[in-house]
Amino acid sequence: MKDLALKSMCDTYKMVQKIRVAAENRLRAIKQEYDEKDPRRIIALNHIKSIERFEKEVVKEADEVLSSFPIYAEFLSKVNGISVRTSLRLLSLGLDINKELSSWYAYFGVVPIYWACTCEKGHKVLLPKDPFLTGATCIQSVKTNSDSDVVKDEETGKIQMVERVEMRKCGAKIVSAEPKPPTKVRGYYHFWNDYAKETYFIVTDYWVKKPDNSFYGRVFINERRKLMERGVDYVRTVKGKVVPSRRATLSARRKAFKIFLAHMYQASRELNGMQYRMPYSFEFLKHDDFIDWKKVLEIEKSLRKKDKKIR
Repeated sequence: MKDLALKSMCDTYKMVQKIRVAAENRLRAIKQEYDEKDPRRIIALNHIKSIERFEKEVVKEADEVLSSFPIYAEFLSKVNGISVRTSLRLLSLGLDINKELSSWYAYFGVVPIYWACTCEKGHKVLLPKDPFLTGATCIQSVKTNSDSDVVKDEETGKIQMVERVEMRKCGAKIVSAEPKPPTKVRGYYHFWNDYAKETYFIVTDYWVKKPDNSFYGRVFINERRKLMERGVDYVRTVKGKVVPSRRATLSARRKAFKIFLAHMYQASRELNGMQYRMPYSFEFLKHDDFIDWKKVLEIEKSLRKKDKKIR
């Protein structure tokens, strides 16, 4: 279940950030039209400074609130590239530690294969696993009931009719399923949460841009290098130079984030006194290179020290 207070705080920050960016864009145009002493330019600049102060205040308050969450204090705040803002986005999702790690992967849309399915009612949906093995049914949202209500706008005083709609999952039997690469398919209702998937890209952005500064950045760069060694599907040539393809970058990015989620899941359960189950590839496929989240934090700390020396 989502944490409504954190979601509200996160929405406030996003709204302020959007206003600040828009104001900065307008200021660039104003600077071209008015000189430094023009009062209109001064007023626009002061507005941006006020917005920046408020934005910093929201981040400061978020840090104070998040500090009461063990997963933030003991893990997220110590991971290089995970800021107060990204932690706020992650924790506002209300990830359930009672569920399996695979359900977290599905929620963020980072499973390796999507299943393009059709239900007996004709709905087209993407599922994270083969429905004929899991028994999954159609997840398409359908309207079950609607009702009209009269509402008065408190600001304008106008009275208007509002339709209130009740939705539920279709739940019909899946009649066909075909494996697809992990990309969105036009015309199919997807299983992942759009806000969570956006968060996934925001979280991994630092690791992609500064891979040497974080454990997860190094996971990304090493995985991409391995994929490039496979050949044509994972490389492209630009001006005579061999560079990673988009597929290689996205696959490596997904691998880094999945390992991060596994550590976040492990830390969340251990900090709450719960047992932890190893990810599938390590428990069943017998991969032996899994690193405990506490060891990862030691690596992150050493990388922070190296980064400070370079600066």
